[in-house]
Amino acid sequence: MLKRMLFLALALTATAVALPAPRAEAGGTYSCPRCTTYEDGSRCCVSCICQNGIPIACTDHYCPPAGGGN
Repeated sequence: MLKRMLFLALALTATAVALPAPRAEAGGTYSCPRCTTYEDGSRCCVSCICQNGIPIACTDHYCPPAGGGN
């Protein structure tokens, strides 16, 4: 459980750092799932909402690393 919380915190921090400063222009939002494909062909997707190609909100679901993170 601690590993999952640490991974989530790291992912959220990386996302926050990657977001550019807000712009004055308005743009529409759209669904932009973020998917990970594993070596065995299975996929894990996280639902996100994007604006101008940048995720602005995602669900609290995340994809585990390959091998289950052990």
